[in-house]
Amino acid sequence: MSLYHLIDNLLASGKKTALLTVLGSDKDDDLAGRKLVLSDSGIAYNEFDQDFAEILQKTVAPQFESGTSSVVEIHTENRGSLNLFFHIYSIPPRLIIFGGGHVGAALSRIASHLDFEVTVADDRPAFASQSVHPEADHLICDSFENAFEKIKPLPSDYLVIVTRGHKHDRCCLEQALSVNTAYVGMIGSRHRVKTQLAELAEAGYTAEQLSHVHSPIGLKIGAVTEAEIAISILAEIIQVRRSGSREENIQVEVLQALKTLEKEKSPAVLATIVKTLGSTPRKTGSQMIIYPDGSIKGTIGGGCTEADVRREALTCLDLGITEKIRFNLTADAAADEGMACGGTMDIYLELINQPE
Repeated sequence: MSLYHLIDNLLASGKKTALLTVLGSDKDDDLAGRKLVLSDSGIAYNEFDQDFAEILQKTVAPQFESGTSSVVEIHTENRGSLNLFFHIYSIPPRLIIFGGGHVGAALSRIASHLDFEVTVADDRPAFASQSVHPEADHLICDSFENAFEKIKPLPSDYLVIVTRGHKHDRCCLEQALSVNTAYVGMIGSRHRVKTQLAELAEAGYTAEQLSHVHSPIGLKIGAVTEAEIAISILAEIIQVRRSGSREENIQVEVLQALKTLEKEKSPAVLATIVKTLGSTPRKTGSQMIIYPDGSIKGTIGGGCTEADVRREALTCLDLGITEKIRFNLTADAAADEGMACGGTMDIYLELINQPE
């Protein structure tokens, strides 16, 4: 299987995935550009000999565990010093809504403007339909017990329980407490929620498990209408999501475009921010594809910097070379572009399907 198809499949199966690329070597030029893919299951793709691949795997283990994309230096006796870029991919977050009623419909509609993959589950055909949830990516019409089995929640998922009654809320919450997810929220009055949690505690659920439940759900913004309630819920989810230390570096459109390039064997340049210092418009791991006609997919920050990178990438295409370049975003230059930035970015320009 080709490289980016493999990465996409690993992410789709819920595996944390990382791509290691050799940016340069002081001893062996042939190593530059070689790649290694790691997942929760170990080495998934390897362009090195097995022994050296295992050395690399051990070297970047701390980065893989922390989920941090970064440049890594490795010094070896036989292969010299290597400059590596370790790109960790986060699984695209899913917003899973249990209950397709009025609040669920408002949630799926508003969430469609955010970068979530939206799934709505309800056991009533009339409330699990495309006409009610035209923006939803997936609809499940089944019992809530079966819906959980079909969805198989992941650690990156955000679960919202807004069903039509106490019985169904309890069913969804019990199953949600049995899995590890990024967020669990349940709608309901304070009295109703307090009663539910007390019953679950008596049933054997621990205080730690119950402490992860956001209920009553949503930020306190005085929400009254279904749309306002949906906004308060999504505001809380965004707050939880963005409070984490790990940035979500995956750019879905770039990954899909790379898969297309692999399939069609079309030439392009992949620009990846491999290191930043100071204030920059985009962070490490952001990517942009530059096509031979000058069109782009993705972004590394916009403005003059992005235009300069595009010109440099087209030169790389013409010369058939891969290179790493540095851009200094001085305070004056950043101000001219309307950005509150003043740092530096190291950008790796990598040929995809080198033109003949």
